[in-house]
Amino acid sequence: MEKVLETARIICRESLAPLIVRLRLHSPGISAAARAGQFVMLKVREGIDPLLRRPFSFHRIHPDKGEIEVLFRIAGRGTLALSKLGPGDPVSLIGPLGNGFELPLDRTTQIAFIAGGIGIAPLGELIAQALSGPGQTQKAHLFYGARSASELLPEDIVSQFGLRVHFATDDGSFGYKGRVTKLFEEFTARADEDFRPAEVYSCGPLAMQYHVAKWALENDALSQLSLESLMGCGIGACLGCALPAADCGPGDDQRFVHVCEDGPIFSAGSIKWNQILIQQSPPPTYLFS
Repeated sequence: MEKVLETARIICRESLAPLIVRLRLHSPGISAAARAGQFVMLKVREGIDPLLRRPFSFHRIHPDKGEIEVLFRIAGRGTLALSKLGPGDPVSLIGPLGNGFELPLDRTTQIAFIAGGIGIAPLGELIAQALSGPGQTQKAHLFYGARSASELLPEDIVSQFGLRVHFATDDGSFGYKGRVTKLFEEFTARADEDFRPAEVYSCGPLAMQYHVAKWALENDALSQLSLESLMGCGIGACLGCALPAADCGPGDDQRFVHVCEDGPIFSAGSIKWNQILIQQSPPPTYLFS
């Protein structure tokens, strides 16, 4: 797919939570080619501070208007600077990048969306497209968690996604107390709910994705996981986003995949999870997992 280098203009900026910002950008070239799950590399401003572009997933795509939306958490110097821009300010974008989500083959089947923290960002467009047909809202559930209530999008915004939402926070300040994957596992095990998703889409930290992948493999569910990784270039040149692949290369050598070029969307069985140091840590500055 051809990549577009485009100077976009900010249309509006909204603070949705203490550290969560949504930007709507006029970017006709990129919006025309973008797919849910893909991302752009964004340069906050000219100069060398910050030096590197930042990756941001598409939260929503509006090709008819030539617009895109990005949703991000303020977590460092780059995102702080971006949060201070306003209508009319220019930003340089390269995209669309990555492979994107594949929509469900049967959109009437039971589907689970799982988001951890700012991993809710790319699921916005995915949910909108997946639920575009009739008779689906009762069969799709969103499981959305964060460390505390202050790191969640407001409930009225999430309810606009049009499906049943289950909230979790690590500290119990809103919804279920504990990991969102634990909430998901308990809910799917309840006989009275009769919810056994055939397809699972998720976005969040690697520690969360490990548990989603494990559940998907044990329950023979199709899975599409948007993986987080440190990323310097977005085009496979810096090799900073390498993860061990489940299959080997020539001569049984370990093979690596790169989140920016081979992903960011991977199936549960395509990553060698036992070779990844899974640890709970503050989420990176970007939006896809």
